[in-house]
Amino acid sequence: MPFVLLSCYNTNMLLKRVLVGLISLLLTLPLMAGGRPWFRPVIKKVAPRTHLKTITLSRMERAAWASSRTAQFALTNREAYFKSAQAIPFQSMATLTAPVSQLPVAPDPLFALRNDKMALPWFETIEKDLLFLHKHKKEIKEVLKVQQAALQKINYASFIPETARKIFVGEEHYQPIIYEAFEKMIYQYQARFPDRKIIILTEFMSDRLFPWQKTGRPISRFEMGQRKNDSDFNFFDNFIKQGIEVVGLENVSYMKAHESLITPSESQAESVYGMQERNAHWRQIIEEVQARNPRAILFIYTGSLHSHYRAPFSLAAPSMQTFVMQWEVGFLDVDVPFGYVMRQEPFTKAKQDVSVLLWPKASAFSVRSGFDACFIFPKETTTL
Repeated sequence: MPFVLLSCYNTNMLLKRVLVGLISLLLTLPLMAGGRPWFRPVIKKVAPRTHLKTITLSRMERAAWASSRTAQFALTNREAYFKSAQAIPFQSMATLTAPVSQLPVAPDPLFALRNDKMALPWFETIEKDLLFLHKHKKEIKEVLKVQQAALQKINYASFIPETARKIFVGEEHYQPIIYEAFEKMIYQYQARFPDRKIIILTEFMSDRLFPWQKTGRPISRFEMGQRKNDSDFNFFDNFIKQGIEVVGLENVSYMKAHESLITPSESQAESVYGMQERNAHWRQIIEEVQARNPRAILFIYTGSLHSHYRAPFSLAAPSMQTFVMQWEVGFLDVDVPFGYVMRQEPFTKAKQDVSVLLWPKASAFSVRSGFDACFIFPKETTTL
C-alpha cells in the first residue's frame, strides 16, 4: 500500500504530508504493538529485485553479470554479499540499501526509500560515463598527461593553475602519506604565492565546538584538540601556528544521529541521501567563508567522493576557478567509472614514485574522469 501511494506523491503539498503521515503510521504500528514489522518481508522481496536490476550498469558487464549467480547467494549469505559488492563497482557512488538479511538491524524504511530514490538515477549517469569512457579510451590515453615524480622532490603546488581560487583535495582515507603530502603542498603553495591568503576548510574538523556557535569561523589554537577527528590530523596545529586559517565542515551531531547501517559497511551518513545533506551543509559554510574572504584561496580537504566531479551532489562544479585533485594510494580507485575503465593501464598504479595524471587546460575529459589532477602514491612509504 505505501509503495502504491508513493506513486502519487507529487499531487500537492497537503496530500504529500498526509501520505507521509499515513506511511509512517503503517510502518510503526506493528513495532509499537510489539509485533513483527510487516515491511520486512516486503523489502526482502522488493529490494533484491531492484538491486539486481540497477547494478547492471554497463552493457559490457551485463553478460558476465547475467551469467553469475553471486547476487542470488548474496541475499542470504553475508560473505557472498561482500563478494558481490567487490565484483560490481560503483557501489560507493550510488549506495543502495542492502537486503535486510545483511544488516544487524533493519534500516529505517523511510530513510531507505529516500536514499534509494536518489541513488537510482545515478546509475544511469554511471552507465553513460562507462560507455563514453570505453568509446573514447584511445583518445583519452593520448590526451592525458602522465608522469612519474620522485616522492621526495615533487612540488604538488606547481600543478595548481594560477587562476584557481577553490582547490579541492579529495583523499583516500587513513593514509599517512597523504597527510604528509597535504601539509607539504600547503607550504609549497604559500612559498609560490606569498601574498595570497590561504584558508583550509576540512571534513576532518568539526564545524563548531558548541551547538550555539556559528559555523564558518576559524578554529583557534585552544579548541583545536576538541575539533579534530583524531590525532592523525595533528599537523593542522602547524597551519594555525603559521597563521593559516582552518575551518571545520563536519556536523558531528548529524554523524552521530546517522550511524545506522544501510549496507554491511556504510552508514546512513555515507549514503547518497546522507552525502547530499552533509555536502549541502559544507557548501553553505564554504560559501559563507568565501563571501567574507573574496580574495582568499580556499583549499577544501575532504574524502574523495565529496569533491569528485561525477559523484552525487559533489561540492565541486567545473569552472576556471575550480581545481580538483584526487589523491589515492597504490592504485587508482576502481570504484568510480574512470578508474574501472582504466584499471589495466600501467599509469593507474604507483610503485616507487608518484604517478601523476593531469588533464590539459579545458579538457572535456577532466569532468568525466572526476578530477583535474590525480596523484597516486606508492604504498608503505611515509617519508617525504
